[in-house]
Amino acid sequence: MARKKVVVVGGGIAGAATAWSLAREHGADVVLLECERQPGAHATARNAAILRTAIHDPCLHALARDSARFYREPPAGFADHPLLRACGTLLCATAESADELALWAPDERCNEEAQEVPLTRLHSAWPQLAPGVTRCWLHPQDGVLDVHAILHGFLSGARQAGAELRMGAQVVDLLRDSGGAIVGVRWIGSGAPTPQAVEADAVVLAGGAWAAEPAAAAGLPLELHPRRRHLLVTAPLSAVHPGAPVVWILGDEFYFRPESGGLLLSACDEEEVEPAHGERTQPVVLEALARKTQRWLPAFLGAQTAHFWAATRTFADDQRFLIGPDPRAVGLYWAAALGGHGISCGYAVGRLAAAWAVGTRPATSESEPFLPARILPAASMTAIGAPTGVKA
Repeated sequence: MARKKVVVVGGGIAGAATAWSLAREHGADVVLLECERQPGAHATARNAAILRTAIHDPCLHALARDSARFYREPPAGFADHPLLRACGTLLCATAESADELALWAPDERCNEEAQEVPLTRLHSAWPQLAPGVTRCWLHPQDGVLDVHAILHGFLSGARQAGAELRMGAQVVDLLRDSGGAIVGVRWIGSGAPTPQAVEADAVVLAGGAWAAEPAAAAGLPLELHPRRRHLLVTAPLSAVHPGAPVVWILGDEFYFRPESGGLLLSACDEEEVEPAHGERTQPVVLEALARKTQRWLPAFLGAQTAHFWAATRTFADDQRFLIGPDPRAVGLYWAAALGGHGISCGYAVGRLAAAWAVGTRPATSESEPFLPARILPAASMTAIGAPTGVKA
């Protein structure tokens, strides 16, 4: 059987994991195109690096669970040091949200090895935490990921398996044949004064907040919702134990963990933005962050700021990922809209996207919840129909 040639658009976690799986697990001929000079420059590089497998949506939890197993025991040579610091995560609830959390926190479809712990356990780990949490679940195998090592493990592994990685290559359009099928991409870059074409059997759009732009240029619009969120790291604080667990408080939406001798904090703000504006910090958010810090960690309210930044998290209308074939055009696939779970679920997202792109249908229960067809109007799916050549 001839090798499939696949173009992957985007060099963040989704694109890197997809390229890795295509090249190493399916033997595909892969070209990865990334518009920036460095891979993973946007959402991948600007996230909180938290492995959180506890997710109320069982479909998302399944991807996080499978990815976590990969990160805990990656293949030989993937990285030269551990990818995960399993300090644990403590998923906490205020009185207003405790009943809701109790509905899904003990459910094995939503958690892996979760255990409810007494509040004394929480306050022993974080003695500075103010009262207000009423219930708490510990996820001992979760913690903090080395995102840089994961991203470059995927990229290096893909390259070693024969994938071509082109940085500074912005995909501006999709190539379509006379029947409307996708047969490649057009890209521009500093070394290419005119648009260049790359032909392929399949194209996977994995460009984060910008993923939909090449499809729209080809007359295949799909609505995504980029949302800005801010994070802050304080200057070093002697009272912060570097091995303390991640704490995520539901009901007031606030999380924190040790970082670089200080604290990484987020007030979980969300504002829908244009992709180009997602990394512009909004100083007004510091007020909300101060209010939540005063409520939960008043001892650290006066800590100096070492780093304050914004990141973009991109969603589909129903908050689930987009993974798999676009029913409007043969040869077009998605690995996008990963919201706030891109790193936690990255390996599994890439595995699913790669399987679709080479014509191998993943298990229905695993893949159906993420198919792009679910968010497309029925009228838009009549031109070509579902992709063909998919093996059961």
